[in-house]
Amino acid sequence: MAKVNRIKNKQKTGPKTGFHRKKKVNRGQYVIRDEYAEKARKAWFRARSIYKLLEMQERFDLIKPDYSVMDIGCAPGSFLQAIRNIVRERTIIWVDLKEVKPFSYPNVSTIVCDIFDYEKLSKEVIEIIWDDNFDLITSDIAPNTTGRFDVDQYASVELNIEICKFSDWFLKDGGNMILKVFKWEDFNDLAQQVKKRFKNMTTYKPLACRDSSHEEYIICWDKKPASANK
Repeated sequence: MAKVNRIKNKQKTGPKTGFHRKKKVNRGQYVIRDEYAEKARKAWFRARSIYKLLEMQERFDLIKPDYSVMDIGCAPGSFLQAIRNIVRERTIIWVDLKEVKPFSYPNVSTIVCDIFDYEKLSKEVIEIIWDDNFDLITSDIAPNTTGRFDVDQYASVELNIEICKFSDWFLKDGGNMILKVFKWEDFNDLAQQVKKRFKNMTTYKPLACRDSSHEEYIICWDKKPASANK
């Protein structure tokens, strides 16, 4: 396997996004309604997480109108709401372990599957897209938490490494990917897998993430040709 050069993390500076720093909340204080949850409720979005993707899109412009997209860990569907508003009639596949309340969009297909069940997942994806691949993979996936952060963080990294492996076969050369990870001591294991596959990457924490959360997103640009990973 060819040695992959270390890629420096780069974060676009660009224009201001229009997202503003939320008010600080004392740690340990339980807030039933926050700014983003209230905005999502009023806009009929399924979850506050839509604002994370909207901010990343405004900052990095990863989703294009002609893109086909796979959304992994899609429940309850807020990422898909944002994606559908951009790609419109292009193919969208969303994947989750459990059934998700469907949308009425004819171009959206749902797969209920464990991402570790590669044989089943790949078979169902191929039945939908045939010999085509995706322009973008998005993931807001998180493991079932145990209350032990070291365990949960490791599980988060393992989930994302599996998505990286999936991208080897189903993401187009030059395609992009967004991953969510609990960032801590095992993060470098995931970063190595991303750098092996993509020409550029950076990490980003949207303003809609709660202050107490360790979650961050990995923005992956320009997938290398498959031969470069061997």
